[in-house]
Amino acid sequence: MGNKKSREHEMIAEWIEKECGVNVQEIPEEVLDFFHEIERDALENQELDKKEYKKVLDTMSMPELSVFIPDVYQKKIEDIDYAKLKEKGIRLISFDIDDTIGDVFKHQMMNRLPYMNVTMPKYAKELFKKLRNMGFIVVLLTNAPEGIAKGTNESLNADGYIARAKKPRTDAFQVLCDRYGMNGFEEMAHVGNSMRDDIVGGNKAGVTTCLIRRRGVSMKLGKKLKRLGGQKTAGHIIREKLWECGMWHKHHVIISGDQYYQIGEAQTHSPNFRLYEYTKQNEV
Repeated sequence: MGNKKSREHEMIAEWIEKECGVNVQEIPEEVLDFFHEIERDALENQELDKKEYKKVLDTMSMPELSVFIPDVYQKKIEDIDYAKLKEKGIRLISFDIDDTIGDVFKHQMMNRLPYMNVTMPKYAKELFKKLRNMGFIVVLLTNAPEGIAKGTNESLNADGYIARAKKPRTDAFQVLCDRYGMNGFEEMAHVGNSMRDDIVGGNKAGVTTCLIRRRGVSMKLGKKLKRLGGQKTAGHIIREKLWECGMWHKHHVIISGDQYYQIGEAQTHSPNFRLYEYTKQNEV
């Protein structure tokens, strides 16, 4: 048992050193225990949660399922066409943090280690600067704790933040609307990686929703540690249900990358996958 724990700690320490730039020898044992516990709990809760959530999805009608469909879908936050959002009249853009801008567990470690600050990658800093230069109000709307939200806000020089937002509840979107003097939710957009939290919350509030792929890599480490690799996430289950109803299509069915779309567009395969398949056959 001790050898197994030592090996898991060794793998975690190597990952922290690589991702956070911390000397392995400086990482306290209790920090490694903390990382291991939160990652294990996240994976186990995900397994229990998925089964119950699938039951809920099976009872939902197509109009009800549409709450999961984002207005924009791109691989990374840098790929969103923000000029088109501005043309639509968007004045404020809120961003999720964990696994949208960076890795959730990397943020957890930065927030927990006393000699580290929560810092964001260069691409995020450049993007936030660009968006502010374009005239957007740029804020953070996250379910993460205060320390991570505050540190991210300072690192990105954002206009403000709301921590522990309890998405998919819509209360925080209303707070942002009032705080920054928006004329309505139509002047707001939200960017996040979770269909269930970010997209559902934003759609229910009435803001423009932008979905991106999970940015973090640490869950892969957790799956390796717990030998749970390949198991589906709640997001996969949602997308499969939408696909069954013709409201979404599987990634890379025909052309790699064709699942992504900007504001005012739709998935190439959706809602009529067979028509697209027929068109491709005629081109051969």
